[in-house]
Order: sequence, then C-alpha cells, then structure tokens
Amino acid sequence: MHMPRVCVAIGVLAVVVGLLAPARADLPVASVEALRPIFGRMLGDPPVMRMDVVPDLYEGGYARVSVYAQRAAVGGMRVDELWIRLTGASVDPAELRQGTLKVLRVLDSGLYGKVNLASVEAFLEAQGTVRDVKLTQDSDLIDAKGTMLLSGALVRVRMRGVFQVSGDPEIYFHIESLFVNSLPLPTAVVDRLERSMNPVVDFRTWPVAFKIRSLRSTPDGFVLSSLRDFAQPCNDCGGPELRLAP
Repeated sequence: MHMPRVCVAIGVLAVVVGLLAPARADLPVASVEALRPIFGRMLGDPPVMRMDVVPDLYEGGYARVSVYAQRAAVGGMRVDELWIRLTGASVDPAELRQGTLKVLRVLDSGLYGKVNLASVEAFLEAQGTVRDVKLTQDSDLIDAKGTMLLSGALVRVRMRGVFQVSGDPEIYFHIESLFVNSLPLPTAVVDRLERSMNPVVDFRTWPVAFKIRSLRSTPDGFVLSSLRDFAQPCNDCGGPELRLAP
C-alpha cells in the first residue's frame, strides 16, 4: 500500500542527486593561469617565473600557491631570486576575475629573497640622492661611497650603515655615519636623510604584507626572509635548492 509513496520518494531523491552532481563537478576552482599575470605585474614581469598552484574546493580558494622568480623587482629593487609561498589563501573571486588579487585570508605565508650588491647599488643610484654608488661589506655593515649635489656643488660622500628588520613588512637602512668631503655631517642632517630614504622596501602595499624577520649578509650580497630560519627557502616554492650557512 505504501509502495507508490516509496517509489515517488526514490524518484525525487534521484532527481535531486542528478541536479547536485553536475553542479559539484562544475564548481569553479582557482587556476594558475588566473594568478600568473597578477604575480607577473607584482614582480615587475621577471624573465623567469615558475608557479605551482593547488586549488581549494571553493571559488577563490587556494590550498597552496608557490612562486619562484629570477630578477624580480620589489619596491624598485631588483631581487636576483625570490621564493613566495601562500598556504590556505582565500581571495575575492570578483576581484580576481578583474585581474586584481585581493587576499581575504591566509593561514600561512613565506617569502625568501637573494639580492646581490650590484642590485643594491643600482637601487640606490635610482633614488637620485647619491650618484656613482659603490658598496662594500664588513659583516652586516655597509660602506657606501659616491657623489651628491649639495648646495649646487658636487661633493664626495661616504656613508656607513646597516639594514634593519624587526618582523614588520619593511626594510630600513640605519645610517651610522655620513661624511661629505671627509667631514662628518651633523646628526640632524643624517637623521633627516635617513627618514627621507626609509623604508627602502615596503611590503605593506602588497596583497600579502610579508613580515621580514631576518636579513643577513652573504659573500655576494644579502638574504632576506620572512621565515625564522633564513638558511633555507621554502621547499615547495619551485626554485633550486639553496642552503646557506647562518
């Protein structure tokens, strides 16, 4: 007597399942091609950029995004090698379709970069304050020599200082001494120059404000990292293996 009702219920259930299954199969997921042009612009269209993306099960969701780039541009500074990792990232899908990366949430992130002295020299030269910049290293201290216009006259400048990070999305340069034609400048002048040039790199303008926790000297330049262990970039960022002695 209840058989017709049972058949009707089974039929309704089959229709519902049939409607839901295609919808789940067609669920839009994020792809590497949606992110590639965005990261390319963020990094100054580097000549080498490799990406690996693991999409999540919802639109705008990424279980992992890994980026490796060579000769990237970060805040006007050329970075020889750069590793980026995002884990558990959620982005605005509407913004993504417009070619903009608006990160709503990220569980974990990592950034690791190598910068050589020539790139830092070119960056300081581009600022226009000091010309013909030449850098040498003494442990973490930087000795910069060059020329600059002061009151309409071209003078020789020697500046000694150190890059500083504190776990914020910025890199600062602290001037310990500044000489013009071998004469030391007053502290007030040095402080004013230091404020005008800092921060030298600022990640606050990026969709993810990577917090720089370490910046160390190497024989060729510097290594910057948002990881506490600066000796190794993330293993799954797609670049070559790199190990540096702390």
